[in-house]
Amino acid sequence: MSPSGTPVPGAAARSSVAGQRIFAACAPGLERVLATELASLGLRADPVAGGAEAEGPDAVARACLASRVADAVKMRVWEGSPGGVGAARRAIAPRFPGQPLEARRSGTRVVLSVDAAGEPLFKRGWRSRVGAAPIRESLAAGLLLSLGYDGSVPFLDPMCGSGTIAIEAALLAGRRAPGLSRRFAFEGWPEHDAHRTGALRASLAAGARPPPAAVMASDRNGGAVRLARKNAEAAGVSGFVSVDRRDAAELVPPAAPGVCLVNPPYGLRLEDVEGAWRALAVLLPHLGGWTVGVLSASHRLASRLPRSPSAVLDVRNGGLRCALLTFRP
Repeated sequence: MSPSGTPVPGAAARSSVAGQRIFAACAPGLERVLATELASLGLRADPVAGGAEAEGPDAVARACLASRVADAVKMRVWEGSPGGVGAARRAIAPRFPGQPLEARRSGTRVVLSVDAAGEPLFKRGWRSRVGAAPIRESLAAGLLLSLGYDGSVPFLDPMCGSGTIAIEAALLAGRRAPGLSRRFAFEGWPEHDAHRTGALRASLAAGARPPPAAVMASDRNGGAVRLARKNAEAAGVSGFVSVDRRDAAELVPPAAPGVCLVNPPYGLRLEDVEGAWRALAVLLPHLGGWTVGVLSASHRLASRLPRSPSAVLDVRNGGLRCALLTFRP
């Protein structure tokens, strides 16, 4: 190895998985949520632009298998001066056959990383088809975590569309790690320790439970209700998610406390946007004891709501600037 650079600690050999260093990417705005989640998985994590840097035991496997918020995971494999990049690539490439080494420059240093996940992590594998205004699974999970949802209280999505938010709520409440049924790029690396990964999979699977509180979803569109039910079945949570056809203005939620997260139409592709926001304005006073999150891309539409949010989190949904408006009791 060139003296102008060194392997990133924990990236060189199978025996050093206790010190793996990773960068996990997420939707802009969720960096702190992701860092907190990675810390809960036993890693040392710090938010940075676009995601979180983390280090710790089996960091790659933990993030790929168990992170709900991350969209991608890169393992840091070398760091040094620009002059040492060529030699580092030649030395490191055999450890990751067929995978490109990504270079990122920061000041006078260059970091080489390799994609540990392969397919984006938000692709959970259960969505047969998306609705008219889809939201990524990882963004839905990140918004749920930002609201403090842990499954211990009832959950409601009154405009569920294809069901993504409610399904992610059920998976979170059931403590079902999102990557258990998937195979990731790191599992094909020559240095991969399949026994360790298998033990981690088994440990995560053992932590699953039936959601302890109701997970409710509804939509006024019959096609959306049918699609949400189909997706819930594909995700293995149809027994825990109730999906009904009902207008949001007609809902009578259970007694507080609870958590509601809704992604109402913004007017980009969906019809009768004004009617949907009027219905939400009717529902909101009935959720006075709940924590409510409303994802909005329109200040004009959000101003129709009868209350002012207690917090606003700027995020992006499919490249669109949005804000999570949080209403707390």
